[in-house]
Amino acid sequence: MLPPEAAARVRRFYLYQVASSFAIWIPFWALWIRGNLASDFEFTLVDVAFWVGLLVFQLPVGVIADRYGRKRTIVLSEAFRSAGILGYGLATTFPLFVAANIVWSLGAAFSIGTSSYLYETLLAAGHESEFPRYIGRNTMIQLLSNASGSFAGGLFVQAVHDLRLTLFVGAGLNVLAVLVALSFSEPRIERMTEPTYAQQLLQGLQVVRRREGVALLIGLEVFLGVTLYVMAIYRPLYLRFLGLTDAQIALSISGFLVVAAVWSAFAGRISRVLGEFGTIALMVVMASASFFGLYGVGSFPGAVLFQVPIYVVWSLQPALTTAYREHGRPLAGFEATIQIRGRQRGLQAPDDIDGDLEQDRSGERAHPVEPEERG
Repeated sequence: MLPPEAAARVRRFYLYQVASSFAIWIPFWALWIRGNLASDFEFTLVDVAFWVGLLVFQLPVGVIADRYGRKRTIVLSEAFRSAGILGYGLATTFPLFVAANIVWSLGAAFSIGTSSYLYETLLAAGHESEFPRYIGRNTMIQLLSNASGSFAGGLFVQAVHDLRLTLFVGAGLNVLAVLVALSFSEPRIERMTEPTYAQQLLQGLQVVRRREGVALLIGLEVFLGVTLYVMAIYRPLYLRFLGLTDAQIALSISGFLVVAAVWSAFAGRISRVLGEFGTIALMVVMASASFFGLYGVGSFPGAVLFQVPIYVVWSLQPALTTAYREHGRPLAGFEATIQIRGRQRGLQAPDDIDGDLEQDRSGERAHPVEPEERG
């Protein structure tokens, strides 16, 4: 059982996740942007700006997180994320959407410290072995908050008939996450850092080169993350193609997220039973079956159900990554290097070796590089 002070910090962390993941814009951000651009190609280029920005900011921000603590990086992450959401709402042209996405990518990069804060809080209390259980609960909280936000967004759009307003309101609501993060207390642990930023970056890269498992994990997360995320950013457009109304799109995505939340509650157990290879195989089979099913069914409205396995795969990713960490977690000072970023923004991104990125990216929070942090 956690000491009272540590338990209070964990509860505050969960509260932060609720505030950060309650994103009413998740079902609609892609629809708003695509409606203001000339082609799908421009829409894709806007998203490419996010990933290029993330690539540029990732390691430098990771070094900052290791040197100056998790609280500061979490606060900065949510502040930049709020600015990015607001930028989406204000933008109506291709250059402005690109600029907003670059700001958002900076927020996604700073989210590197989110799950690390939880781990270090447990580490300081001598309960780090319980991290898989707590991160699993955290993932479920994120997803349920995502689902609630998506459902609320559907009701909101049904009432006001304006997709853009979800971004303005969402940016305001996200300020609550900043305020909660400001109340965090930095865990009292010792971090291994190098004398200079350049040496810190170099040593982080050496970890990837020496640890074959880290490189393989990054490869897997990138492969699955990119595949799932491509579906995530186009999901609202695909659902509209099937003939769903804005309210029905929001309800569908909310339902998908509830399914993912339920699976996430058992993800750790599934990963332990199947093992790492078995879990990977299950994820690949389910993702492949889903995509083949979507292609085969075509424009039939019932094709929406083939989205469900994608969310199941998404919910299993944090458990798989956590299992690897349990077998040989890299030193805290090298976390910047091994963070896998493929999701956030919308499945914010499930922001964290276990899924922060994704959450930060699509809006839906849960797993590594969240393909749903944005949707």
